[in-house]
Amino acid sequence: MRRLPRSIDMAQILSILRAMAGQLDFRAVIKAASSEISVLLPHDHLDVAIMNGDRTLVSAYETGLHTEWDASTTAAKLVSVSPIRDLFMGHVDHIVTDDAQSDQRFHFSGAFSEPIFAADLRSRLHVPLKVEGRVIGALSFSTQEIGTYGPEDVDNARIVAEILSSYIFALQQSEIAKQSELQQVEAEARAEGLRIGALHLTEELENARQAVGMDLHDQTLADLSRILRNLKRLAAKESVRGAELRPLQEDIEHCLRELRVIIDNAKPSVLQFFGFGQAVEALLERSVKSAATPLSYHLNDDGSSGLDELSPNTVVTIYRIVQEAINNALRHANATRIGITLSRAGGHARIAIEDDGAGLAKARGRRSGGLSNMRTRASLIQAELIASCGQGGTGTRLELILPADTVRLNAARSSGS
Repeated sequence: MRRLPRSIDMAQILSILRAMAGQLDFRAVIKAASSEISVLLPHDHLDVAIMNGDRTLVSAYETGLHTEWDASTTAAKLVSVSPIRDLFMGHVDHIVTDDAQSDQRFHFSGAFSEPIFAADLRSRLHVPLKVEGRVIGALSFSTQEIGTYGPEDVDNARIVAEILSSYIFALQQSEIAKQSELQQVEAEARAEGLRIGALHLTEELENARQAVGMDLHDQTLADLSRILRNLKRLAAKESVRGAELRPLQEDIEHCLRELRVIIDNAKPSVLQFFGFGQAVEALLERSVKSAATPLSYHLNDDGSSGLDELSPNTVVTIYRIVQEAINNALRHANATRIGITLSRAGGHARIAIEDDGAGLAKARGRRSGGLSNMRTRASLIQAELIASCGQGGTGTRLELILPADTVRLNAARSSGS
């Protein structure tokens, strides 16, 4: 039998607000407010149902009788299967039924109404939760009796919904922010895991490369040198025509020179024994000798960069970046001048490589691929590679910057080892 409704007053509004204050999740909010609301709107079951951002899914949070609509029981459901979908979509501004069990609005094809029937919920009152005129969800009251709510209860329910809406919306945005932050943290963790894995792989490849260089030096280079000495001794004999052996000697000497370059590239011994600055200078000197056109270079190293204090693997990675930058300048940009500066500023180690070649816009193809490779190597050691035009807008300037924290950490590891 329908009761006489009571009008909500300011004291009741304040008591609802006090009950909600400090509650940090949806279920806690409605549970705390339920007893205050029941004075105005009796209910065996109370829930707030909240739509996601694109208004396609809805999650329900209940107090009182428990149903399968609750978010703790089931995943978010499609708005299209909700018995009160018309309310979510703004087609109606409230729903009141004396008996949901027989009301055809709760019995359309595909409706997820079984939880309502299973809990024997009959009288139902639904009003929208709105923020700035936009429906974000619904507030629902239910009892197991028939004919509990009348049109007079709708006004009270709307006032309660107004009280709850802003608080519920704030909690929803907080949850979205937490999820976004969690996803970002997880993405960063995955990226860091991939970076460390790629760094370890790169280090292993570098070790394998150096091992091949040592094998070539200890075996192949020694064998070719021995063959060349035997040829020279053979050519010195009067019974042998030296002129016929000379082309073979020259071929072997050429092979030896090329092999020494390959060995030094694979295992830069100057870097290991004399430091980064000397290794870069040796690299530039070899580039001058092998360049198809005249090449000049300038190396500015005031000794402040601290690169030799870094871990060996980090130093080798930086050396490979410089090596590729020089090769790109010569092979793809036809540079005739290269300048390299090693410095330190604000705790950051900096390596600047500048050439007078064709520039990034004109030297496409393999050079742009080389730049991508250099950036990948830089990211593995948490360094930044900046590419820009050279002085006067010509050529290319590459600047590799190691963060101060990376420099300190690597230096500490290096000294600790």
